[in-house]
Amino acid sequence: MSSKSSVQSIGLLRALLVLVVIIFGFWLLNERNLLLIVLEGDKSHISKIIGFLWIITSLYWILLSKNISNEKDSFSNFNFHNKNLSTTKFFDGLEGGEGKEILLNAIESDFEKKLSYGMIAAEISLKLGLLGTIIGFILMLQPIANLDNTSPENLKIALASMSSGMAVALYTTLSGIVVNTLLRIQFHISSISITTLLNNLAFYTEDNIE
Repeated sequence: MSSKSSVQSIGLLRALLVLVVIIFGFWLLNERNLLLIVLEGDKSHISKIIGFLWIITSLYWILLSKNISNEKDSFSNFNFHNKNLSTTKFFDGLEGGEGKEILLNAIESDFEKKLSYGMIAAEISLKLGLLGTIIGFILMLQPIANLDNTSPENLKIALASMSSGMAVALYTTLSGIVVNTLLRIQFHISSISITTLLNNLAFYTEDNIE
């Protein structure tokens, strides 16, 4: 029982530690009012949508990390009571006479599907950032198209509007790139853990199962 708790805690602790480091980074940015500058400067509110997407996907990532930890724990302790775990299905399949390679490919495909949700979210965040860039440039160019005369007052208003549009373009692009990078790092960590589990299953069956 203690071994099981230890394995599970290590898997979850790794994911939570990464998440804490990321949140701490956001906290430092907030302390320097940089986050507030981005949120207030982005009139399109796309940066907020990107941030919300990261929060939701990170919660899913924590659940996925817990699932992977449970899978490793089940294999390490040969505790196959939970029929929903892939390791349980793997060894049940071996006992039923199914091929090792087929079972390993099935587990790999199942985890690839779970990882794909995170990668899709990462791509969406980048695309939202690019969408914000386009919207920002449209907002930046619109004052020029509507400029009737070149009086100092009109030029001042036009430059202020152009500056606001440029802020939208830059801040949304920055938000998209940052969240895309963070999500890719988070799910790459999970991918490494899954690869380790699959390798352990393959090596064990190679050495112990004819």
